[in-house]
Amino acid sequence: MSVQFVMNAKGEKISVLISYQEWNALNKERDELIRKLREAELSLRYKQAFKDAKLFEEGKLETRLITDLLVEL
Repeated sequence: MSVQFVMNAKGEKISVLISYQEWNALNKERDELIRKLREAELSLRYKQAFKDAKLFEEGKLETRLITDLLVEL
């Protein structure tokens, strides 16, 4: 990756320049990482839901009223 820095009169870095192609590649990589994180989060939620359902069936988890859940929000 070719990077150029823009500096102010004091010599402090204030900006970074990269090629448009590199910018697009970074954005695609970021979008892919976000997609994978969302999939992982959804997978964890499903796993937890199945664990909770099993605990409920075994009588180890009490149900709650929807009104109580809405109050928490």
